[in-house]
Amino acid sequence: MTEITWGLILAAELFVSGMAGGAYIISALADLLGKGKYKVLSKSGTYMSLIFVLVGLVLLILHLERFTVDPLGVVNAYLNVPVSIMALGTWIVTGFIVIALVTSVLWLLDGIEWVRKTVEIIGIVLGLSTCAYTGITLTLARGRLVWGSPYLPWLFIVSGILSGLVLAMFMVPVLSWFMPRLFSEFKTFYDNKLEVANLFRYVDRYVTVLIGLEIAVLILYVGTTPDSNIFYTASGLSWFFITYIILGRLAPIGIIYYENKLQHDGKENIIATVTLVSQALVVFGGLLLRYVILIGGQLAA
Repeated sequence: MTEITWGLILAAELFVSGMAGGAYIISALADLLGKGKYKVLSKSGTYMSLIFVLVGLVLLILHLERFTVDPLGVVNAYLNVPVSIMALGTWIVTGFIVIALVTSVLWLLDGIEWVRKTVEIIGIVLGLSTCAYTGITLTLARGRLVWGSPYLPWLFIVSGILSGLVLAMFMVPVLSWFMPRLFSEFKTFYDNKLEVANLFRYVDRYVTVLIGLEIAVLILYVGTTPDSNIFYTASGLSWFFITYIILGRLAPIGIIYYENKLQHDGKENIIATVTLVSQALVVFGGLLLRYVILIGGQLAA
């Protein structure tokens, strides 16, 4: 019987780290290209990228279980570049945390616009690197044919950007509900139901495109990777894979189609609620994807 040593905690770390990178990429692009129209989305994505990359760091420490044994051992991760991919990843994530923190401060203090946008350009590179790193780490694992595909990092990049986009949009109403005084700008925006419905409809276009792109890359990955049939043939794991496809990807597309009918009928007041369900399913699907690939790679070894 194959021993599963990397489980849900590591899958969650891979997921939230990639989602953090994706959220920053979306927030930066919205700020750089949006001409001020998507300010709330940019702020939300920036704040969430910082929070979730820190969550990912905590999950990684919990998974390694070495901090209590050797607290200073983390220093070694910075000293083995370029020999160790883990060391390279440590530098990437550290740089990303710094950039996300600086961008968050610039948003909070209403800092100089050109400085913020310059930082965001650097952040996009580090955000992409953070998304890719989670896949590259698995790709370079020895003896794991299911993880050896060159399509795996691309799958994690697309999935990270998709989850990051949804996270940035999802947290706008959440922050406006639970912290209206701290995020008064979010509250003001969310109270305008027509404006919210229009933004959700605009974001849904990109969600649909990214879901289609993720499925396309997934087909390439599964179709060209040895032993990838483990995802849909292994007892138990196949149910997670099917749930990812149906609930995590196909259901959101169906809900988006339903949202368009609601907007056509002038029912903007319930679009936000329906959209939140769709976004929650997308995020859930992103976590399931990491879990299926992580477990499948160990079962097929």
